Amino acid sequence: MDQNVVVLSFAEESRAFEALSLLKNAVGPQLKLHNAVVVQRDAQGMLNIRDQASDGAVARVALNGTLIGALVGMLAGPLGILLGGVYGAVFGDAVALDRAEDRASVVDQIGTVIPQGSTALIAQVDEADVAAVDAIAKQLEATLLRRPLEAVQAEVRAQKEAHDIAAQAAVRALRLQHLDKWEHKVEDWKNEVKASAARLKARISSKS
Repeated sequence: MDQNVVVLSFAEESRAFEALSLLKNAVGPQLKLHNAVVVQRDAQGMLNIRDQASDGAVARVALNGTLIGALVGMLAGPLGILLGGVYGAVFGDAVALDRAEDRASVVDQIGTVIPQGSTALIAQVDEADVAAVDAIAKQLEATLLRRPLEAVQAEVRAQKEAHDIAAQAAVRALRLQHLDKWEHKVEDWKNEVKASAARLKARISSKS
C-alpha cells in the first residue's frame, strides 16, 4: 500500500466535516486511516483545528506526536500564515491553486491549497488504490492534493532541524549581546560565584 498525506480543501466548512466522516467510513482492505484533522484558515490567515481523528476515532489528543500534528504546527506558524494570506485571499483563486503544483516545498504546496476562508481535511493514509479518496474529493468538489508520506516526513524533519539551528543561533547571539553589555561585570560575577561556592564547600566540610 502507498503511504500518503492527502489534503482535501473546501470553500464550505460543512463539506470538510462530511469528508472526514466519509473517509472514516471508507476504511477497509484498500484504505487505512492513521490520522486526520479538519482545519480552517480564517480571514486573518490563522489556522484553527476544527476536528481530528486517529485510526478512525475522534480523539482530543489524536495529533500529539504525529506527523500530521507537526505538519499542522508548521502550517499554523509564520510560514503557514504567510502562505495562506499571500495565495488565495479569496478561496477558489485559480492562479493560486494552479501554482501549488509548481512550488518546490511540499509544506509550501499544502499551505497554498489552504487559503484564507477555506476549510481542509488533512490525513495520513495507506492506499492500495487511490479510488476511495478520489471519489470523496469528486463527490464533495474538493481541491485534492496527494503527496508521498516519505516526502512530507523528510521536509517536516528538515524544517524542524532548520528551526532548531536558527533558535540556537538566536540564543548564541543574545548571549553574546548580553555579555558585551555586561562585560565589565563578568569578572566580578565569576569571582562572586567562586567565593560563594568556596563558602558553601567550607560549611559542608565543617559538618563532616
